[in-house]
Amino acid sequence: MYKLLRNENMKLYSKFGTWLMMTLLLLIVALVGVVNQYESPPADVSQWRTHVERDIEQMKADILNEPNPQIIKQLESRIKVQEYALSHGIVPLDYTPWSYTMEGSSMIPLVSLFVIFVAGGIVANEFAWGTIKSLLVKPHSRAKILLAKYLCVLQFALLLLVMLFAATFACKGFFHGFSYWDTPYLFTDAQGNVQEGNMILHLFSAYLLNSVELLFVATISFMISSLFRSPSLAIGVSMLLLLAGGLTTSLLAVKYDWIKYTLFANTSLSMYLEGSPLIEGMTLPFSLIVLGVYFSVFIITTWTVFTKRDVVS
Repeated sequence: MYKLLRNENMKLYSKFGTWLMMTLLLLIVALVGVVNQYESPPADVSQWRTHVERDIEQMKADILNEPNPQIIKQLESRIKVQEYALSHGIVPLDYTPWSYTMEGSSMIPLVSLFVIFVAGGIVANEFAWGTIKSLLVKPHSRAKILLAKYLCVLQFALLLLVMLFAATFACKGFFHGFSYWDTPYLFTDAQGNVQEGNMILHLFSAYLLNSVELLFVATISFMISSLFRSPSLAIGVSMLLLLAGGLTTSLLAVKYDWIKYTLFANTSLSMYLEGSPLIEGMTLPFSLIVLGVYFSVFIITTWTVFTKRDVVS
């Protein structure tokens, strides 16, 4: 299995397009960082207490005019965190190198786009180039060959996520220095008490939760590539799902409760961290069960069809 995976990685990283995608990711991160620097320069860190006090007063005013109890609860939680930061002298996230790293999680769809190109072609191109025959005559089962390709896709996705994480931190630090990198992450627990957590672990958690959609879009692209032997079909359908799946789901969720059983209604697990599920009554265990069912269907379908059909002809 190790040799199969190594062979797939060698083929992937020998392509110019792979390195081009990695370079583009770094360039886009740097470009966005430069634009943010000149359009919205950060406030003077020496004045952070004044800014936090101003934010607290604004949130208290917002509570008086807010009819939604859920939003009121969120504002009250934020006020507790800000007051804790003031009393303990903890510099807010916005003044640390981690601030751009947190914003960088919004660029995960860009990572998904790059992974789609790899997943959509990693199997189908073997048929297009006629190399599938030589691959299947090796003393390895079709299931292992397919697994090696799938793991290669996941490794590439993980590499891009690590690059995104590191590049956003480095970019912020380059412009403003690496001071306050050890600032703790502040949050309120179930009892409403403010707790200090590890900032790196929190950011890793945020990236992982925001990467669920990446996993499923890559899996769908890989499945289509394996079943229909068409990289263009796999890439096209996956890009359509990536661009329109979440938006369509959000629009339909306003009128239809059954939408909670669809895939893209459950891929944004970060909604549970924010306390704002797409549809009232949805829970994290519910979403995990739904995602598990979809993932099982995709994987079983892919492996069953690929290992049973005549892939040589």
